[in-house]
Amino acid sequence: MGVKGVMLIVSGLMCLVGFLVVFLGYKKKKRCTEPAVAEIVDIKRSEETDDKGGKSFSYRPVLEFKVGVETVRKQAGVSSNKRKAYKIGDRVNIRFNPLKPKEFMTTKQKTGAFTGVVLMIFAAVIAGVTLYLG
Repeated sequence: MGVKGVMLIVSGLMCLVGFLVVFLGYKKKKRCTEPAVAEIVDIKRSEETDDKGGKSFSYRPVLEFKVGVETVRKQAGVSSNKRKAYKIGDRVNIRFNPLKPKEFMTTKQKTGAFTGVVLMIFAAVIAGVTLYLG
């Protein structure tokens, strides 16, 4: 298998990943239909180190909300590199899966559709250029 074959396989895998990102985000949005208001009860900090040893931090809110008599507490699927982006005690609009309340999305959370589509377009461009030049 030559370079052309490898490039076509790589672009095919990229296209598949892009499709999965779009599909899974869409499915999650379809499952999370029940509105609720959650409260930020904690903020988790993650540290990341780059190749040069530089450190950066990201902050992810921990949300808590009630579903009937059950209290759900879980980290949100959003994060920020700014510590002041989230404040304990703030309220956040969410939509949760009524069959599995620990699965939820904030109403401002993206599904990943844009990223998935860009990945698929990039994969198509790689495949097209590979076929054109090959």
